[in-house]
Amino acid sequence: MLQKIRSLRQSELFRGVSAEVASELESTCQIRKYLNNELIHPEGERAVAIFCVLKGLVRLTKTETASGREADVFICEPGETFGEYLLIEGTNYATTARSADATDVAVFDLVQLRKLASRHPILQINATRIMSRHLKEAFRCISADRLQTAPQRVANYFLSHCPEGASQAGFRLPFQKRILAGKLGLAPEALSRAFAALGPVGVSVHGRAVTIMSVANLRGAC
Repeated sequence: MLQKIRSLRQSELFRGVSAEVASELESTCQIRKYLNNELIHPEGERAVAIFCVLKGLVRLTKTETASGREADVFICEPGETFGEYLLIEGTNYATTARSADATDVAVFDLVQLRKLASRHPILQINATRIMSRHLKEAFRCISADRLQTAPQRVANYFLSHCPEGASQAGFRLPFQKRILAGKLGLAPEALSRAFAALGPVGVSVHGRAVTIMSVANLRGAC
């Protein structure tokens, strides 16, 4: 529990707050555990809380009304806050949230949190910072969708995991391939085709193990 409290206090919502406000903020939340693929809240439901991931992963998705098809819009990793926009404005959840692993989430009561934020504007500032970062990430995803092919998106993601100056690299994907596909805005089958397309430049993916024989060649694929 102490480790979870430490993780919580390192989250963006707590940035720059005093010890007194931090204690008040903690009093508005409880920690809940979710199994893999368990619903946290559905899209459109009346909002009652804001959330912070302490362990595991959370998928945020949007559903197309006509077809019922679902698309990942964000993958929340430990330390990420979601639903922060509700502190400023809104009454309903804009996305569906579902665990993508065994997951621990800090759940902040929205009514109490809004009262606390009215007395401590730093919390509103922090929520705005989080929204700003999420907006920039959305812009990045939109530009990648319009300007980059699937192999280019995967290549850029792999390059972000290569040590600076390395000529070769190897690492383990931090989560399952279906989660990576959602993070990159790809369908799972498109991700598999992208892996295959990067084979000729020296990239091999076996399970979650990635081997890059030439970082220079991979960079050229971008």
